Amino acid sequence: MSKGSTGNGFSSLVPDCVVEKCYEHEGVIMAHLMPKRALDRVRQFKVKSDDFFIVTYPKSGTTWAEQISLLIKHDGDTSKLEGSHIMKMIPFIELCMDSKNPETAPLKIDEAEKMPSPRFMRTHCLPKFLPLDVSTDDPKGKVLYVARNPKDAAVSYYHFCHFIDALPSYESWDVFFEEFLAGRVPQGSWFENVLPWWKRRDHPNVLFLKYEDMKKDLPAAVKQIVEFMGKSFTADVIQKISDASTFKAMKKSPSANPDFLIKGEAAEGSRSFMRKGIVGDWKNYFTDDQNKRFDEFYNKEMAGSGLEMDFGPA
Repeated sequence: MSKGSTGNGFSSLVPDCVVEKCYEHEGVIMAHLMPKRALDRVRQFKVKSDDFFIVTYPKSGTTWAEQISLLIKHDGDTSKLEGSHIMKMIPFIELCMDSKNPETAPLKIDEAEKMPSPRFMRTHCLPKFLPLDVSTDDPKGKVLYVARNPKDAAVSYYHFCHFIDALPSYESWDVFFEEFLAGRVPQGSWFENVLPWWKRRDHPNVLFLKYEDMKKDLPAAVKQIVEFMGKSFTADVIQKISDASTFKAMKKSPSANPDFLIKGEAAEGSRSFMRKGIVGDWKNYFTDDQNKRFDEFYNKEMAGSGLEMDFGPA
């Protein structure tokens, strides 16, 4: 495995693909698509009480949460999502518009600032990079947080890095696994992303959902988000939103499936941004040794948190 060096601005050895596509900011690997100037602007972003943030670790149901939230915003009217893409309706606040010119390209946070209220935004940022009024234990604005078990999130993220040109393309799953375990993949550690929001789960401005629970009972999750957003729908409307937000429905929908983001050869083949969306796919990738090492680290990091994740059928 080829490695970069700490002389490239990284505090530890990272693969060459990371050196090429990323930089390190406050100990966290970030893609150039998320330049420091954007992170600085995000941190100082003035939050309104009716702002709505969808916060996730990468590959943890972000697009799914966006689809559901927008349909709830529009009272279940699916026609309101036609003609555009949900990713363009909800800005990804730490991104710039052009990964090849990150220092000069317009920023998504500019777009977010100009949006009419209520403003819907999404982010994968760790709490320390989020707006000051959101990252506290008393967040202003609403935060919908979706957590996915880290083994499935890791496998999905590995594939995603091969789809998106602005992200590093790791030479193998084994290489990615080591970087993920060390918290050195873009956007940092799963644990540092998830656990702070789990601790805030009882705050009235925070709704903490698990991806796996959403898979088991989507209407129940939709109902929770409806109530969190201060709305009240009939069972029929909740079911309509749920039906439009299944993996199968979203994969078929041009307004929900982000395949337009996929680069080069992958776009020409049968690959899709929405790859599988299942629970337990990690078992097809983790070796016994990797699983043992991950479980040891996971149990140490999660000790005392009370958070239990579903890793799929035994």
